[in-house]
Amino acid sequence: MPMSDPGDPVSIPSRAALQQTVATRMELGQRFGVILCDIDRFKLINYSLGREFADRVLRQMAEVLREVLGEDATVGRWGGPEFLCVINETRRVDALVERLRQRIERLVILSKTSRIHITASFGVASFPEDGGGPADLLNAVEAALYHAKVSGRNRAVRATTVQKRLLGMGAALEAALHEQRIVTAYQPIVDLRSGQVVAEEALARMLLPNGQILAAEEFIEVSQHLQLTYKIDQSVIRTTLDRCMASLRDNAPLVHFVNISADLLRHPEVVQDLLGLINTYCEACQSHGNAHGTLVLELTERELFADSRNVRDLLMDFVHAGIKLALDDFGRGYSSFQYLADLPFSFLKLEGGLVNRIHEPTVRAIIQGIQRIAEELKITTLAEGVETVETAAIVKDLGIDWAQGFLYGRACGRPSPAAREP
Repeated sequence: MPMSDPGDPVSIPSRAALQQTVATRMELGQRFGVILCDIDRFKLINYSLGREFADRVLRQMAEVLREVLGEDATVGRWGGPEFLCVINETRRVDALVERLRQRIERLVILSKTSRIHITASFGVASFPEDGGGPADLLNAVEAALYHAKVSGRNRAVRATTVQKRLLGMGAALEAALHEQRIVTAYQPIVDLRSGQVVAEEALARMLLPNGQILAAEEFIEVSQHLQLTYKIDQSVIRTTLDRCMASLRDNAPLVHFVNISADLLRHPEVVQDLLGLINTYCEACQSHGNAHGTLVLELTERELFADSRNVRDLLMDFVHAGIKLALDDFGRGYSSFQYLADLPFSFLKLEGGLVNRIHEPTVRAIIQGIQRIAEELKITTLAEGVETVETAAIVKDLGIDWAQGFLYGRACGRPSPAAREP
């Protein structure tokens, strides 16, 4: 049986061997289930407690998977802190996954100074119900895992559930785009030193025919599957530019943050259209005595990693037009400071999950280190997800510049309709 990389701390089947196992079972026409398991917040464990301890966590996770699933299951390393399990049992797979989740939740791993509890998230899929080919089945289980993590972690989600939701939400999204029901709401951003609102983030919303408003997390995954995210980005940027112009006319300019995706950057004709609008806007900014503009495009490392060289070139077009950049969700996943060296970021946004753990000494030390580097680079730091006065006080004491979160306000006001596309 193929083994993992020699440097891999867990000697179990590799990703390639797992893919071959799935393909072989399909060729034989065997019914089977797949479980994709991911250790929650493993990056923080690795960063704060070291590689040796992280390797021990991986080994114990592999042991628990083998113990619960039995010898008939194939358990292998899928990548990072993820394990893929191929099992014969399909009727009782939900019960097996719940046993796994509870067993991992009870797991205690001793470090040199403390007892560490871990949790895991699971995606579950079955052949042939959730995919007729290896790629389809594995994509389905990865989508289910993603949904489990964004839904709160420490849970399992079936691929069938996700697929049904995607079909229904996909139809609703396409109708909303056609009928111009993608709208924009704004969340305030506060300067921690002055306590004043200095900026706001534009957030996409979907307005349903019955008047209900859906937050972006309800439909963004669907937009990615249907490759419609660029249309959402385009609408929100257009609407925010109108809002920027209105704030200039009212002599109350704010900094306006707008999220963009790699999907937008894959549509050069849309980028050029937006650059034309931005140039017009920047000229208006200068006529109002605001030479630096007030629009900031924020993107995550996932967008940068997707096609780093091409993405950098396109982003520099925005920078040359007078727009500033923000690196979003820093501290989630595999954060790299290299991006700060490669692009002229003006803002660094600390991921809300990390900020909410700032009471932990290890996390506080990590954020303090990020702040020191940002100060050296003259980058403004912004803490996301601030919900309590205590958290706000700590981030302020650490020197973080700005903050946003429910403590200061939710995305408020009746969302404004997105601009009509040309």
